[in-house]
Amino acid sequence: MSATPPKHIVSLAPFVSEILAHLGVVENVTTVRDYLEEKPPVSDSAQPEHWFSMALTRVSDLKPDLVFTYSLSQQLLSKKLKEKGFNVVHLDPYLLREVEDSFTQVGKAAGVLDASRKMSREFVAGLAALTEKIPPGGYRPKLYCEEWNKPQQVPGRWWPDLMTQVGAHYFPILPREVNRQAKIEEIIRFDPDVIIFSVYGTGLDFNPDDVLKRIGWEKIMAVRKRKVYTLDAKRLNYPGPRLIDGAQAVQSALGESYWGWPLVDPAQVRRVTN
Repeated sequence: MSATPPKHIVSLAPFVSEILAHLGVVENVTTVRDYLEEKPPVSDSAQPEHWFSMALTRVSDLKPDLVFTYSLSQQLLSKKLKEKGFNVVHLDPYLLREVEDSFTQVGKAAGVLDASRKMSREFVAGLAALTEKIPPGGYRPKLYCEEWNKPQQVPGRWWPDLMTQVGAHYFPILPREVNRQAKIEEIIRFDPDVIIFSVYGTGLDFNPDDVLKRIGWEKIMAVRKRKVYTLDAKRLNYPGPRLIDGAQAVQSALGESYWGWPLVDPAQVRRVTN
């Protein structure tokens, strides 16, 4: 634990605020959600400097001892904050191990290192428990995931590692790739056994039945056998402790489809119905 824990923390990333809450650091944290966009808001898209100026002004008004920023989209903002003299910790985990490491980075900066080390151990144990549930010698279903549907984007970062942990053979993607557009020809060639949609901003509202209407998708095994599901994107797209819950939901879909497990919980996983 640091000698002088910060009295006021500003988090520009909700997932960091979630980690801090798990670590018992709540009362002195202000979460600023306005500057998490992948690009400046439409009104400021032609004036990115104005967008950063607004963020800098907001942080300056809050007078924090510590600021957390996140991802490539906030890298320049992080640099500008440091130039202004703020104590900034920038996080951008890609691999699953880096997600784990980010817990201790947050804890060390916030003055709760011991608690963050405990969180990391629990996270690793949770992943190990998921791996232990894979049937010994069981088939690893080919899995295609989609986090954006216009255009179709396959998630990378920690996703390939996480899906391997739960027992899937994940759609090919390069190491450390954020995401990439998937062409229908590639998807047909891969011929996934299971398809999971975890689309930004939709929760469980994205209807997996809609995939049945896509041209060419009728050739895919998962579509023919109706092994198509939707999960809440926030359970898998935030690199925090909730990844364990998201991974459990994915594994339940794999288990229902190929390992003889019980039907998925409709409150957690939405299944294609047509």
